Order: sequence, then structure tokens, then C-alpha cells
Amino acid sequence: MTATRAFYEGVLQLPLVGTWTEAYDVIKQTPSNYVHCFFEVGDGSALGFFQFEEGMRDEPMPMPRDPYEHHVSLGVDTMETVDYFRKRIEDAGAPVEIVDHGYCYSCYTEDPNGMIVEISTIVPNGIEILEQSARTAEADLENWLAGVREPNNQWRGKTKI
Repeated sequence: MTATRAFYEGVLQLPLVGTWTEAYDVIKQTPSNYVHCFFEVGDGSALGFFQFEEGMRDEPMPMPRDPYEHHVSLGVDTMETVDYFRKRIEDAGAPVEIVDHGYCYSCYTEDPNGMIVEISTIVPNGIEILEQSARTAEADLENWLAGVREPNNQWRGKTKI
């Protein structure tokens, strides 16, 4: 939990707002010892992490490392804020990848637990892009389900930075 706290509180500046020490595993319905920590995201919601006392829980299942399968995305207000966190992550020695999705600008990294973390913001014309996408979302999904594989994101990689 020390590395998790250093990453979320130290690097991403999400404050630790709750720590609960427990003695019972409600999933397995057995005695256990663990801590459950919460880091506030900023809108009142939080990311939660568990650490079990050694020997009190089976080994965790492997987590997929493919960001398409499993990642958490934290929204910020500006591209400058994304770049601010990119620098903090780089300075902490973690890997960083910047992706211009067209409608949003994102920084991806990996936390000490192996979870992929995205920090993103809507690009300057992103609201218009998302509104346009909303108008065709149902038809776009139907096309995909019918086997149409033509890309429909003409904005990818075109953000003026």
C-alpha cells in the first residue's frame, strides 16, 4: 500500500480520504485482516484499494495489462493539466504514453499495482465532436455489429496543441 499511496497521493495528488482496517472478509465470509484505502478523485468519488495481511487471502487473479481491456480514466479540465501530470509521472520514473483520440487528449501510465491509469481532457472542439458522435452513435454501433469495420474517427491525431 506504500507504493500505491506514493503514486496516487504523491504523483497524481489524489488525497487519501479514508482508511478502514477490517477483520472480516465479506466476500469469502471468513475472518481476515485487511486495510481498505480511498483516494478522492475530486468530484466526491474515490478510487479504493485493498491490502490483505500476508496469508489472509489467496493470491489475486492476474489483472489484464491491455488498456483496451481494463483501465481507469481520470478527467481534468485542460490539456496543460494533462501535461502537468505527464511530467510528474515521468519524474516519478513511470512509463507514459500520450494519445490524441481526436475528441480527448490522454496520458496513459501504469500504477504500482499494474493498473493502467489514463488522465484525459476534452479537446477545445471536443464538445462539438461528441455531440456529432451522439447523433450517429446508434447507427455506428449497428454498423459495427453488422460487420462494418471502416473507421469513423476522422479527428484522431489532429488536435492542435
